[in-house]
Amino acid sequence: MHIILGLLGTIVTILVLFKRLSDAGVDIGWLNPFAWRRRRAWRKQYEGNPIFSLYEPLEVAALLATTAAKIDGDLSAEEKTRLLSLFQSEFHKDEKEASDLLMSSIYLFGDGQDAIAKPEKIMKSALDKFDEDKARSVMKLLKEISQIEPKNQEAKQQYIAKIKAVFDAQFRTNGEW
Repeated sequence: MHIILGLLGTIVTILVLFKRLSDAGVDIGWLNPFAWRRRRAWRKQYEGNPIFSLYEPLEVAALLATTAAKIDGDLSAEEKTRLLSLFQSEFHKDEKEASDLLMSSIYLFGDGQDAIAKPEKIMKSALDKFDEDKARSVMKLLKEISQIEPKNQEAKQQYIAKIKAVFDAQFRTNGEW
């Protein structure tokens, strides 16, 4: 019994000391592992690259298409008009919505290093929302965009191959029972 009373006294003393430290202005919140994990997750989301937090397949497809067009540098006028017309036809958007989608994709592209190097990470959040028809549409869109300008075809084909590998892995069927 005396051990339990000693243990309870120690716990109460520690809690009172923590309360006094808190009243004095000393922050002891870093001791809470749950709050630390929550702060770390929020910081990671806030400070991270926004291209990796796209959840809508339409936004992901538009960013992938814009990245394929911008692999060889800035968009030419021909690439821009072709992207706008493809966004209108493939995504069934009007001219204003297609323009907004293209502008937001260009903004998210930024310097482009992450977008070019890690397309599978871009697709990760929205991959479960893609079906086979959407995947085929994205691949068709990427192939049409890669044929607009012959410059830097090897890099464009490697980029498209990475995306195709992700889609193939997602929709692969074993054929076994």
